[in-house]
Parts: sequence; C-alpha cells; structure tokens
Amino acid sequence: MEKYLTDQEKSYAKNLLKRIDFMSGLPDPDIDFLVGTLEKNAYKPNQTIVFQGEISSKLYVVCDGMVSIIVRSGQDKKKVAELKTGDYFGEISLIEPTTASATVKAEQPTIVCAITCENFKRILEKNSNALEALKNKIAARKEASKSK
Repeated sequence: MEKYLTDQEKSYAKNLLKRIDFMSGLPDPDIDFLVGTLEKNAYKPNQTIVFQGEISSKLYVVCDGMVSIIVRSGQDKKKVAELKTGDYFGEISLIEPTTASATVKAEQPTIVCAITCENFKRILEKNSNALEALKNKIAARKEASKSK
C-alpha cells in the first residue's frame, strides 16, 4: 500500500483532522501542512499498531476501520476502549516524550494515518490555543484512565 495520500484521501483526512477537538481551531494552511505530512498505514484484523511500553512520538488518526485499546497489568489484559473512524490516539506524545500506555490493535481492516510530534510541534509553536486545547484533552484522558 502506498504510504502517501491521494488528493481524494487528503481531502478526507483534512475533514477528519478539522473534527479533532484540539485541531478544530487551526487555520486551513496549518491543517493542510499536517495533511501533507501524514503517513498512511493499513492493518489487518488483530494486527498491532502500537505496543504498550514502546516509545511513541506520533499522533494516530483512525481514517477507516476500528481499533481496540488494550491495557496490560501483570498477566492480565483488559480492553478499555474501541476507537472508530475519526478517533485518535497517541496525543500525549505530541507534547511530552512518553511510552505508550496501552497496546492498540486493529479490530478489522483498518487504515491509520500518523502525524509525527516534530511536524505537530511546528504548528503548536504558532497556535497557543491548540496547545492549550491539547493539554486539556491530555489531562482529561489521564484523569479518565485513572478511574478505569
């Protein structure tokens, strides 16, 4: 599969990115920049996208399909969420280097697009509102994960 997006896929990806809460206020040129940097990957059912504990430096957007978020604690594994088209994961790594807090697996044939933290930081440097919105989203997700 081609890693880069066709013009039609770019248009679709732009719409997905604009719906992400912390990106919704970004100007079109910044969204266009991010779309131009997206890396597209296809996954088969049950294929791992991210392993819990690995160093992560990307934001992943589910462009088509569904993924499971699985947390391992000792010998136990627990599915804590399912994400569908338009959902995202890995946002914490955009502002602070971190290890993945969960394993992410494709539930069905799935297309995921990734934005590197380096490319995203170029946008955040110019958009303090987006940075603040991202920090708020991260704080909310961390709080929600404590209660699971």
